[in-house]
Amino acid sequence: MNSVGDKPDKPRIALLFRYGPAEHTELFHAMPNIVEALAQELEVHYFGLKSKRPIPDTIQANAQVHQLPLYVDRTSTADKLWKTFIWLLWLPWIGLWCRWHRVRAMYIDETIPLTAPLARIFFGPRVAITIADFFMDIYAEQYRWLLWTGGWVKRADLWAWRRLPLLFTRARNTRTYLVARGVPAAHVHPVYDPCDLNRYYPMDQQAARAALGIADDAIVLVHHGILHPNKGNHRILEAIAASRDQFPRLLYLLIGDGPDMPRLRKQVRDLGLEQQVKFTGWLETLEEVNQALNAGNIGLVMRIGQPSDDFHMTGALVHSMACGLPILAARLAGVAEVVQDDVNGYLFDPHTLNDFPAQLHRLYNDPALRKKLGDQALTDAREHFDLDAVTRQTVKPLLDLCRDATGYRPNTG
Repeated sequence: MNSVGDKPDKPRIALLFRYGPAEHTELFHAMPNIVEALAQELEVHYFGLKSKRPIPDTIQANAQVHQLPLYVDRTSTADKLWKTFIWLLWLPWIGLWCRWHRVRAMYIDETIPLTAPLARIFFGPRVAITIADFFMDIYAEQYRWLLWTGGWVKRADLWAWRRLPLLFTRARNTRTYLVARGVPAAHVHPVYDPCDLNRYYPMDQQAARAALGIADDAIVLVHHGILHPNKGNHRILEAIAASRDQFPRLLYLLIGDGPDMPRLRKQVRDLGLEQQVKFTGWLETLEEVNQALNAGNIGLVMRIGQPSDDFHMTGALVHSMACGLPILAARLAGVAEVVQDDVNGYLFDPHTLNDFPAQLHRLYNDPALRKKLGDQALTDAREHFDLDAVTRQTVKPLLDLCRDATGYRPNTG
């Protein structure tokens, strides 16, 4: 734990994220800015697991960081589930520590099952949480036993969400879902995922392709992220194989790694797609990811269409738009708030993919259209995912929550 100068007149806030501050910043670029802004009025305590990456300097300087002595391998579903279980066991102790040290509010920036009930029981009522991925749905695709407990876990979570004073969502559609289930509308704040446009941005395509050994005349469909079954890459491979004659120059570039990788590699071999698919494996730095994205012509956003897939933006969407790529996206409610047909991309049915070849055909054959839609995608990324705007939209409700708890106002005299 690092230390910052204590100011007794400041109320305290706790921020919780399972992977810790380095991974948190990679996944939610505004977090250092949020910590710095909160620290102007609050004493910030940050709880999470350790990462092999260093704690961002801004968080180090503005928060007391409490790191639990475990690392998570995000490419391994089994490791993530095991460490998540341990994280849940730690939550009561974190809650009691925060209560003992008179922390005024707690913010959990992820939707891990049972975290809201546990925080409310062991810490108290002034808990904020982000509602996005529903992990029971996602991982039940691979671990069917999760279906046995999924129902009562969801009911427990919803019981707590209805009683929380502040909930953030990553799509407006999630707010509609929550309000329909009894969560007070005034408590729900939709805030899109931010993007650091100094990390993800357009760059020279030829240089990016040279680094990956991709031919200049290839039409590259690119997707990035943790490879797990919910991403639906197996369906995309089937669709590409079925329509390969329509797209002789198509290359599907898959950036990342994960538990679905062995199955996907076998599927590529079985379908005879070795010349149409390229795996980068896990890229260690954001600079490498940005370069790989810029090797693409079209940014793919894919999920299999589970109900919770409608509740968030994906990193593949946010980062591809920031790189100025036209988007080919699964028709999901959250994604469709940003992606519009013939404006910045095209949508397709993730369940059947019946319209996937036709939408891909539009972009594959028309470089002028790709340029037009990609330029608009970049403009929209700057509007929807602005780092400063997301920081303001997150910090103000958290400050209001702490002020409501204490009547505290900073001394500006």
